[in-house]
Amino acid sequence: MKNLLVFIGESGSGKTTLITELSGRYPEQFKKVVTCTSRPARAGEIDAVDYHFLPEEYFICNPNLVLTKRTADGFYYGTRKLDLFHATRNLLLTSRPTGVSKLVSLGCRNIVVVRISIGEKLKIRRMRQRGDTDKIISDRLLSDTRNQTVVDFGKIPVVDLHAEQKIEDKIKLVLQTC
Repeated sequence: MKNLLVFIGESGSGKTTLITELSGRYPEQFKKVVTCTSRPARAGEIDAVDYHFLPEEYFICNPNLVLTKRTADGFYYGTRKLDLFHATRNLLLTSRPTGVSKLVSLGCRNIVVVRISIGEKLKIRRMRQRGDTDKIISDRLLSDTRNQTVVDFGKIPVVDLHAEQKIEDKIKLVLQTC
């Protein structure tokens, strides 16, 4: 049975970067769950590789989507149920901490939480580097503050990482769980 690695962390913590590195270096072992969004693609993003870029209407009351959210900037994000099951490799997915219990209730098994923490200065610097506007940064900082909830993951294994760790060290710790 393969694992579902759920990456949680605030904006700019490096969740997407770590997922990209793991799936790129170890494609036979890891597969990124391509989630859906209503936002336009950023420079260099490719449809069906980075996200499924879909119209807003797709997200409204769609029973085939889970972990659906609308962000402060007005865009929707969600995960297709069919992408969470029948994997031949370890699946890599980003979520909020509260999404983990939703995944358990859906029947997802072998969940491992990869939690990445980040300081505010580094978070802001990374968001600027990826081209976020001051308004988007402000909204994300506010959203991160609102969504800071302590979640007890029970018996679900948790790998704690920090954004400032070297990518090699992060990968090594994740590989130890699989």
